Amino acid sequence: MNKKINFKNLKKTIIISSIIIILVLIIILIIIGIKNSEPFKEKLVDMGYTYNQAEKIETKISSQNQEIILQTEKNDTILNIIISKNYKDKNLSKYISYYEKNTKAPAEDIITIINSNYDLANTKYNSLTAKLVKEKYFIFDNLNRYLDYQKNNKNLKIKEIISEVNSHLDKTKYIDTKETNTKEKNVMLVNKYYFLTEDYEPTDLVTLSNTYNTGTNNRLRRDAANAFIKMADAALLDNIVLKNASGYRDYKYQVTLYNNYVNRDGKQAADTYSARPGFSEHQTGLATDINTIDNSFENTDEFKWLSKNAHKYGFILRFPKDKEKITGYEYEPWHYRYVGKSVASQIKEENLTLEEYYAFYIENKTE
Repeated sequence: MNKKINFKNLKKTIIISSIIIILVLIIILIIIGIKNSEPFKEKLVDMGYTYNQAEKIETKISSQNQEIILQTEKNDTILNIIISKNYKDKNLSKYISYYEKNTKAPAEDIITIINSNYDLANTKYNSLTAKLVKEKYFIFDNLNRYLDYQKNNKNLKIKEIISEVNSHLDKTKYIDTKETNTKEKNVMLVNKYYFLTEDYEPTDLVTLSNTYNTGTNNRLRRDAANAFIKMADAALLDNIVLKNASGYRDYKYQVTLYNNYVNRDGKQAADTYSARPGFSEHQTGLATDINTIDNSFENTDEFKWLSKNAHKYGFILRFPKDKEKITGYEYEPWHYRYVGKSVASQIKEENLTLEEYYAFYIENKTE
């Protein structure tokens, strides 16, 4: 015979059980709450950091970023990033993200790469990258070219890698070329990588009088001519006589000149001191050979005066000594190029060639 169910006792049992469950849940929540209210520093210690390390982290991490660290597995690289003097709290997530993709990258290199403000977060780590981004004339779009160039030029300094790649030395002269941007006016670049078309001729050529000229190529563009006259007049006050020996040359003239040099010295030698047709600065109407077209000009008072004063009138020594690799030409103490006062002063102050200036300040800003 079945026993009768005592609903009164069952109800009592259910109530007691419910109370017990609720109490257990409350206790669990209290324990969790205590754990969650644990100071950040103590949580770091629980993760495996030493008390000293936890203290250092706590002083560098903002309250907004504390949770990011608590959710990131402890490791020495992240620790070294945070305690570094170059650490920037706003970049914490980027540091961690970059590290997770490049776990062998040193902390300081990660900091340098992320702090550079270039879009390098998704690039594969290369120790050279961290060195490159520190340089003033680093161009982001050239990064892969820098890395490739260094593989075959391991003895070059970082500055040299940047300078040479910016100047297109990783490309083939007279092969990897493009038409120069004549809209850049006084700073248009013409060399062994940038050319002028056969029919290019400036529309504002001015003929210099015999007072300022010797030789047959006696024309310069208006701004260059006016600047040259002012410079020559100023020099004369110091008993220095400056005259244009060769200014504007058209394409056909350059054909004859270059071929004569090739016939005399051979093509390889001619390319070190004479431009091929279309690749000559003289076709811009902005270049002038002054007084004596000979290296002896370097030893004259005229050259010394130009070295101190040419930039004040907008002229630069176009093919300077020790920059032959960059310009592609032998040193020419007589060859000056008009670029305007501000550009000439900056080029002189920063000890740049026109190639280096153009790459960083013109091409890098417009492409």
